[in-house]
This record gives sequence, structure tokens and C-alpha cells, in this order.
Amino acid sequence: MISDYPEPKIKVSCEKCGRRAQYDRDAMIKAGGDRRLLDLLDAIQERLKCETLERDPDIYNKCRLKYENIRPATPNAYEQARDG
Repeated sequence: MISDYPEPKIKVSCEKCGRRAQYDRDAMIKAGGDRRLLDLLDAIQERLKCETLERDPDIYNKCRLKYENIRPATPNAYEQARDG
């Protein structure tokens, strides 16, 4: 949920196109209600008019927008192999 976001500013970035944006967490809740972070990320992608959302059918060429200051609770396989 948006209310669970760890900081007052929601920061997103895309490693593919270099876009970066930040939003006020409380203002986002006030404007659209407290919703799942995945739903919010989809809404932000649409708002930023990500070019890969509609044009490219290739699933490997999709928008890579992510939250900057949220780390997964458990490391992924790559991180586990890298860190030993």
C-alpha cells in the first residue's frame, strides 16, 4: 500500500529511458486513495506516457520503471550468487 512506502517522497526511475520522478506520498493517497504500490506504478507509467507501453509487443522491451528506494525483502538469485 502507498501508506507503507518507507519515505514521504515516492521516487521512481527507469533504467531504460533514464526518466526520474518523485511524488508526495500523502498527496498521492489524498488524490487517489491508498492503493497497492504495483497499481500506483502502473498509473505513474501511464502518466509519464511511457512509449513502450503501447507500441512494442516485445515483452523484453517494456518499461522498466521501478521504485528507487524500495529493496526486495529477500535477495534475488543473482544477488545471492554474487554475494556468495
